[in-house]
Amino acid sequence: MPLLLPRVVAPGTARARLHEAPAPPGDWAVAGAFRYAHRDPASLVGREAVAFSSSWLGIASFAPALRVEVAEIAPAALEEAARLLAARILGAWQDATPEQAVEAAREECEFALALCAHPAGTILEIRREFGEQGLVERASVVSGPPARAP
Repeated sequence: MPLLLPRVVAPGTARARLHEAPAPPGDWAVAGAFRYAHRDPASLVGREAVAFSSSWLGIASFAPALRVEVAEIAPAALEEAARLLAARILGAWQDATPEQAVEAAREECEFALALCAHPAGTILEIRREFGEQGLVERASVVSGPPARAP
């Protein structure tokens, strides 16, 4: 069974303006809710509020992405993505230890793999909000994989 991970796709032109520096198409992605887990919801305004409520996190770019596609990833590429994400986490949160960053990256990648329980090529969006139980996150299918020619 192939490994499937979210990969950033280009947003429509109107949606592209929602983020100042969006993740580039082709960047592997994770849900990225860890960026907001310890934030006060009232402190999220403007583009940051949009990123919180509706964006994935590009791994290499560490930038928001509105849509991803379910894509096959080789085991070695997945390991490299997890290492890169751990380095990004360590750079963003200096109080994290290397071990904590590696564990957080692994958990994010495992969660992203679980969200990709769809055929390759399926386009996904994500929605999140703070609820009574804390951070609530839901991925939804925008469109299925492209039809194959007969």
